[in-house]
Amino acid sequence: MNKRYRRPVWAAVLCSLFAVSCDSGDIFEKDKTADGGVAVRGTFELLNPEVFPQQYDLIFGVFAADGTSALSSVNVLKPADGEKVQLSIDNVPDEARSVRFSLINSGRQVVHTFFEYDLDLPAVQIDLLEYDRIQRMVFQQYNCISCHQGTSGAGGLLLTEGDSYRSLVGVPATHSDKPRVEPSDPDGSFLLDVLTAEGAVAYPHTGLVTRSEDINLLRVWIEKGCPQN
Repeated sequence: MNKRYRRPVWAAVLCSLFAVSCDSGDIFEKDKTADGGVAVRGTFELLNPEVFPQQYDLIFGVFAADGTSALSSVNVLKPADGEKVQLSIDNVPDEARSVRFSLINSGRQVVHTFFEYDLDLPAVQIDLLEYDRIQRMVFQQYNCISCHQGTSGAGGLLLTEGDSYRSLVGVPATHSDKPRVEPSDPDGSFLLDVLTAEGAVAYPHTGLVTRSEDINLLRVWIEKGCPQN
C-alpha cells in the first residue's frame, strides 16, 4: 500500500503499526479479532508532551475516503513521561481506507491531522510541535489573518500561510523594543505580550486566542527555538 502524506512528517510521535486488514481488496488482511473482524494496533511514543492537547481530543482512528470524522477511533490519553502508549481499533469497518492521528473538536470533526496512511503502515514519527499546527490552529482558527494579510498587514505583520514565519521570527516589533519573536526567549518575544498582557498595543488582543493551550503551544514553540518543521 502507498502511504499518503498530508505533508512531510518529522520527529515526534514514533509509531509502529501493524495488523491491519479490510476485505475490500484495497487493504491486505493481516490480523483478525476473535470474532473474525479485522483490527489495527499501534505502539506510540509522544514527544514534546508539554503541548499535549487539553481542549481538543487527540485520536487514533480509521476513516473512509475523504472522511472528516472517524468511522471508529480511540482517544489518546497523555502518557507518563517516557511511557509508550498501545492502542487498538477492533472490527475495522469495511469502508475504512486510512488511519489517522488527528486532533478533533467537540463535534468530533477533524481540525488538524498529523499524519494519514493507508492501512498498511510503516513506522513513522510525528511532531506535535509542527509549525503548520500553529499556522492553522492559532493564526487561521482565531482569524488573525483577517487583519494581518495582503501586501503589508496591520503593523506590517503578515500571518498568512507562507508569510507568517519570516514575518515573526527575529523581526523587530513596531510597538516595542523586543522582536516580534525571539527564538528560545518567550519572555523576550513581543507576540506573547500582545496576546497575554493588557495595553501591549492600542487595539486589545488579549482574549483573542481563547484556549490557553494554544498560547502554551506558542510559548513552547518559542522555547524550543522556533522550529520551522
